[in-house]
Amino acid sequence: MDRIRILVVDDHPLFRQGLRDVLRSEDDIDVVGEAANGEEAIAMTQALAPDAVILDINLPDQNGLQVTRQLKALHSSAAVVLLTAYDDSEQILHAFRAGGSAYCPKDVTPAQLVQILRQVVQGHFVVGDQLFDQEGLQNWLDRNVEKAGRSHAAETRETSASKRRC
Repeated sequence: MDRIRILVVDDHPLFRQGLRDVLRSEDDIDVVGEAANGEEAIAMTQALAPDAVILDINLPDQNGLQVTRQLKALHSSAAVVLLTAYDDSEQILHAFRAGGSAYCPKDVTPAQLVQILRQVVQGHFVVGDQLFDQEGLQNWLDRNVEKAGRSHAAETRETSASKRRC
């Protein structure tokens, strides 16, 4: 099997070092670069052509969703694994609609992250503990966008009704 080339993007040096140390302990993974912001992430992805980018959502210059969209617009083939300290369902939808391959809370275990990386470089998508191909992801997105839309519509109706009572 070919080695998996990874770019790590996070604005916290200690977190980057922790990821690098975990990944370098794997026989089939090479950390080919590190970036601290979105601009560096885009430039390094273009220069290094990694198989996957581990990308923090909360970056100082542009967020990880914006970076993901730009990478996809530049036709990068790198799988993007978005990491976040804030795990919410709406953010998950945005991550996959932007072109992400996986979405992980930062409390993911090292073993889980390594497994996710191996899955996304094979073309899979990881949502929580679910593994999808492209069609499965699209079906999941369609269901959840519709559900989010119904939830948003219900909240809007409740807000409007409470304003009328005031």
